[in-house]
Amino acid sequence: MAAQAKLVFSKFLSDTDIKMRLAVPSAIQRSLPPFNGGHALIFQFWHGTRFWPMHYSIRRRGYSKPVFSGRNWRDFVIYNNLNVGDSFTLHQVEVEDGSSYYRVEVGRKIDYLGRNAMAYGSGSTADEHVITHQHQGLSLELSLGQPNVEGADN
Repeated sequence: MAAQAKLVFSKFLSDTDIKMRLAVPSAIQRSLPPFNGGHALIFQFWHGTRFWPMHYSIRRRGYSKPVFSGRNWRDFVIYNNLNVGDSFTLHQVEVEDGSSYYRVEVGRKIDYLGRNAMAYGSGSTADEHVITHQHQGLSLELSLGQPNVEGADN
């Protein structure tokens, strides 16, 4: 049996998400690690080729909206060249041995052949993208990367 991924949440990034902190929907807080009486912890998710440790917290008083914040969040935004309107999708991946981890996909709306589509970067390289377009229940995925020009005559 292969690993199974379950969608935790997906959102389009706002100006505040990009510049300061990612607001996490309160409704999915039960799907994330518990604070166990505290208000903050280090939360790690997989993106590309590594785990990204994030400061995950809620306010001590008042509205307890969970957020990813701090320097590591800003580093993630900069590394992935995220902009307002890009998508952030968090999955929980259940592994065969019963363990689990979280995986993130980021995407950007693009115009592909006159149609709106989402381009998803795996995070492995800045030059590799997957474009997904869905229409009437059909899905087209196109992987784009740098051409292999090794040994080509110029």
